[in-house]
Amino acid sequence: MRRRWARSSTGTSGGGPDVTSPAFGDQVLSSLFARRIVLVHGDLSGERASETAAALLTLDALGDEHVELRLQAPTGSWEAAGVIIDVIDVLGVPVHTVALGVVGGGAVGVLACGARRAVSPHARLHLRHPDAAATGRPDDLARSVAAHRALQTEFERVLAERTGRPQLEIEQEWSHGGFLDAPSAIALGYADALSV
Repeated sequence: MRRRWARSSTGTSGGGPDVTSPAFGDQVLSSLFARRIVLVHGDLSGERASETAAALLTLDALGDEHVELRLQAPTGSWEAAGVIIDVIDVLGVPVHTVALGVVGGGAVGVLACGARRAVSPHARLHLRHPDAAATGRPDDLARSVAAHRALQTEFERVLAERTGRPQLEIEQEWSHGGFLDAPSAIALGYADALSV
């Protein structure tokens, strides 16, 4: 697992652990992993999706109990979300998803695909289309736009299926964008309950 903690150049005062050191970060991540918890913290990029998929597959191979996927990802591409959603769909164990803090873009789809889906009381879902950029000749750009629209349609189809709502309603909701608080996320079917 990749280290997500920056090394401190100043150390700590008072003799406590240096919470920014890689050793402490590795210890925390290892402890979570041993409890079958995977943490997605930060933007949901392709690299982070690959790491998460590998962690989920490893935990699936190591036991039969559910895995908890904790999300605090303010943005995420549809491609990266699709990688994790596909893995969740083929695992032999259920994945319980929990939104912590802000979960946005494609990461909202990952939350919605859990077997049990929870949001912390102060979590916010950010319904926003991921940023897209393309360069090249006009025909290349047209292909990029068509591919982006196809990914958007598939993402909205998956959300409609997982929330039990019409795809047109999901499409309109996402085209308006904005934030959902925890009760609204539950009411609209993105989650089942508040986390405790």
